[in-house]
Amino acid sequence: MANTLSSPGKRPVWYLGQPIMPRSAAVLCFVALLIPALATFGFPDQLVGHEFLVWLVLLIPAFLLAYFRGWRGVATALAGGMTVLVGVQVAVVVLQRTVPEWPLLVAVIVAYVLIALGIGFLSDRLHEERMRAEELALTDELTNLPNRRHVRLILDREFAAAARGRPVVVVVFDLDSFKAYNDRWGHSAGDDALRTFASVLISQTRAMNISARWGGEEFIAVLSAADLAGALVFVERVKSRLRETPPAAGVLTVSAGLAGFHAGMRTPEDLLAAADAALYQAKRAGRDSVRVYQPITFERERERA
Repeated sequence: MANTLSSPGKRPVWYLGQPIMPRSAAVLCFVALLIPALATFGFPDQLVGHEFLVWLVLLIPAFLLAYFRGWRGVATALAGGMTVLVGVQVAVVVLQRTVPEWPLLVAVIVAYVLIALGIGFLSDRLHEERMRAEELALTDELTNLPNRRHVRLILDREFAAAARGRPVVVVVFDLDSFKAYNDRWGHSAGDDALRTFASVLISQTRAMNISARWGGEEFIAVLSAADLAGALVFVERVKSRLRETPPAAGVLTVSAGLAGFHAGMRTPEDLLAAADAALYQAKRAGRDSVRVYQPITFERERERA
């Protein structure tokens, strides 16, 4: 998104719904534009031979605009242009050369400013389009939750942090008997159920964590710096909230599997597999169930199977 820098307590000047710069900067720009006008029309005798200096004042508003919009490249280009013109002016005075014609000079400066600012505005639009495309690529279209690709990026980062000592818990949710729910109420009701659970899930997810749609009727939460006890509290909050705000078509329950990082895990896939194993046990236990992955217990059950 475009930068919208403005100081606290200062009312910004707006362009297309976005603040261009603080009001104080706008006042400076106005004064800078006013100076050459007053100088030209009010004191023509004093400016004889010095019209070339007016370009500096004409560039100031454009430079301030670029600076407060956060267009570093444009601001640098304008500052560089001013530096070059200062050098030219010094050379003209020292060498006693003829000053270029004023109309030609104004035309060159105006063209330079318009090109620089045009690049800035175009850069803003391209950046917005890129951000929008990235958002679409990382967001589930139905629920507006982060999608599988998005949560995998976060999980990789959190797994690396867990390997360095910061705990992390993964929770995998699965809507109970969702196929039967779809068959009974229809796909439109099924979509509504998915959106309802997504809303419940995001309402209970803290800003430091992420919840996402994993695929189909499965959802996932990655709880940073959390232990299993805290993760269980989170799951119970989600289940309770879902009971309080069921989908319009009918009652819906959810089962969950939890797994925390432990030293034996080598990759994020190991952590996901552990949470999936816990979910499998929860589904076997019946609807509306929760299970926590315990390495020893699960290995014994796998051997019996």
